[in-house]
Amino acid sequence: MSTNRNHRSRRSTDAPRSGASIRLRLYVVLVATLGLGSIFAAPTWTAAPETWLPALLVLTLTSIALEFVIVPMPGGGSFSMATISHVATILLIPAPFAALSVGSSVLMEGIARRSPPLKTTFNAAGMLLTASVASFCAGLLGTVWRVALLNGADLTLLLLFGVVAISYFGVNALLISVVLAIAEHQPIRAVLQRGAGSTLLGELATTAIGAHFALIWVIEPILVVVLVVPAAVIARSFDHIRRLNTETRAAVRSLAEIVDHRDSSTYRHSERVAVNAARLARALELPEGEVELIEQAASVHDLGKIGVPDRVLLKPGRLTTRELASMQRHTDLGSEILTRFRLFEAGAAVVRHHHERWDGGGYPDGLAGEAIPLGARVVAVADAFDAMTSDRPYRAALTRAEALRRIAAGAGTQWDPRIARAFVEMMEWRSAAVAGAGVARPRPRAAAGVAGNPRGVET
Repeated sequence: MSTNRNHRSRRSTDAPRSGASIRLRLYVVLVATLGLGSIFAAPTWTAAPETWLPALLVLTLTSIALEFVIVPMPGGGSFSMATISHVATILLIPAPFAALSVGSSVLMEGIARRSPPLKTTFNAAGMLLTASVASFCAGLLGTVWRVALLNGADLTLLLLFGVVAISYFGVNALLISVVLAIAEHQPIRAVLQRGAGSTLLGELATTAIGAHFALIWVIEPILVVVLVVPAAVIARSFDHIRRLNTETRAAVRSLAEIVDHRDSSTYRHSERVAVNAARLARALELPEGEVELIEQAASVHDLGKIGVPDRVLLKPGRLTTRELASMQRHTDLGSEILTRFRLFEAGAAVVRHHHERWDGGGYPDGLAGEAIPLGARVVAVADAFDAMTSDRPYRAALTRAEALRRIAAGAGTQWDPRIARAFVEMMEWRSAAVAGAGVARPRPRAAAGVAGNPRGVET
């Protein structure tokens, strides 16, 4: 998974703590030692130099050039088109020359980009180790030079390609995931899931082209030039898809921001809810894919309020029964809008049900308990907390402490008890951490004698 060398996490992370920084350096030293040591391992296959030397020259130069062709993925992350030449190199060139070719191309890319020495060292050594392991595994089934020319060896050839792909991406994914886990203070499993899910399609495409490159080279080297076309099409296609996804997300979120801007008391409300919902989801140790879905849905959870009249949305007093029904329609409307956008379709259920109650007294469908989608239960707590701690036309903000007390009191009735407790513990811990660091915090406004919500629901 050389692709992940260029991966950028979609959420910002703190700089590594001193302990993490030390562990990171020790890990890079270990990978560098293993990478350099791998080139001295006994090869599992050999071939006459005159057979593979031309391929070594062509593929090394190609790898150096393709290292600078980075394709961003629609779901986040990015991959390098150099995977094509790396896979072909491992299939066509024996150890240790295959590893030296791959490792040197990565090293030159890091030097040319003036990447930090630690990063450059890790990337080059990691790919050196990855290519060595993949080359070793390939040799256990034979060589592409021999298998490709045998009649009836189609299955063996497929197995050979599969072994190279699995070992190449498996080793590299593990190496990269450990680095990100140390730097981001995340479980390795979560980092693996995030990285594999975001770049898998691009990796499969470039691996397939690399395997065809090796096969065509054995048959007639000059014909490999035809692979430039599918490689260029793949890169352009992913770029266009990414742009479409980015523009769609921006358009939908802009609609959600219009709602926040209509009412000064809810300005940046959706943004704050999304941040806390994602934090809560991670505190609950949900899979990273679920966390991202919850964060995305939370950022547009009030989208349906775009269809609520100002006289209702901005009314300073208690809503009438008809006005309350109009307000509550925002969950239906938001869900209907999102189902028209494929990118947000998965989060439509979260938006529709984020005002359901654990005891079944919520809306729009009166769902209860675990019948309420998990993401909706998470967003419901984060939404209620931000609503309670923000000024609204009909009441002043509650203090953080009072809001947390109410969430704790509502555990098991209004909110999922496990999620409510986790949120309270998370927020109390964050408050203690901020206080311990000596960071000044704004003084929350008093509750101004508010006893409950005059509208009957937190909106």
